[in-house]
Amino acid sequence: MTCYLFRTLVFLAVAALPANAGSLLQPPADALRVEFTSPDTSPAERLKAGQPLTVGVVVTRSTGAVQIVPTSTPDWMTYDAASCQFSGVPVPGEHELSVRVTDAGTGQSATGILSFNIDTR
Repeated sequence: MTCYLFRTLVFLAVAALPANAGSLLQPPADALRVEFTSPDTSPAERLKAGQPLTVGVVVTRSTGAVQIVPTSTPDWMTYDAASCQFSGVPVPGEHELSVRVTDAGTGQSATGILSFNIDTR
């Protein structure tokens, strides 16, 4: 995720690792990764209440066949499985978006969590 695109967004991805994979602080280099992106073009308006917001889910280090399952979304946000994007018109406040991703080829899974604050501006 590019930090300047989302000034107040926080990204966390946790890969499910085998018990003998080593430290959980340092996932293996080939671990499944989940990132959130936004194709919206105006950083100044992106997190403003009433302005449409689109958030994409990008999965890397996968075999290509992945299943993305939303586990927590704001009430105002919907998910389009064909485009792997969430969209909606946000309301003010703190929000959380989370997904669980499973790679069909390797069986690896990861959770992506995005926390963000919508301003009333």
